[in-house]
Amino acid sequence: MKIAGTSSSLGVMRSALLIVPLMLVACGNEEEIKKKVAAVQQQAEDQASKAKQAAQQKLDELQKQLDQLKVDATDAKAKLDECTSKAQASAEEQGKTAEAALTAARQAFKGAAKLELANVNKAINELGPKSAKASAKAKAAFQKALQPVAAQQKAIAADLAAFDTATLDTFKSVKTKFERDLALLRNTMLVAKSKLPPS
Repeated sequence: MKIAGTSSSLGVMRSALLIVPLMLVACGNEEEIKKKVAAVQQQAEDQASKAKQAAQQKLDELQKQLDQLKVDATDAKAKLDECTSKAQASAEEQGKTAEAALTAARQAFKGAAKLELANVNKAINELGPKSAKASAKAKAAFQKALQPVAAQQKAIAADLAAFDTATLDTFKSVKTKFERDLALLRNTMLVAKSKLPPS
């Protein structure tokens, strides 16, 4: 009995001795697993940290680019405003210069037109004394030839007034109309003069 009890005790001890190394091995594996898990966690944290830093760096770069774009847009708007302002000032200056030139042209042409009209009117007036010496038939023909003069002089007066309001677009047509009306008046004077005998 004693032997059987001893061998049974020995069996239990042997089992216990076998379990201890297994436990030690298991404990050793657990420590190793913990170390590996910790290493993997650390590596994951490092990668996450690097990814976060990279993302932050990209965000910072994008923010800098956005800020630069805002500055560039502000500069571009300022330059555009400046160019627009200069162009507007230049256009206004050119407009004033053109208006001054047009005013000078109006005055110069109106002065020349009045002088031409005065010369034709003087020639018509000089025909009056000559008609007194003409025969009744010649005098009647002369008077009849002079009938359009009043209407023609009225048309020329309107032409002269039109010079005051002529624009760059209408100046040429106003000038042409005056020249045509003056030519008609001059022609009327020549026709009337032809009705009188030569002096």
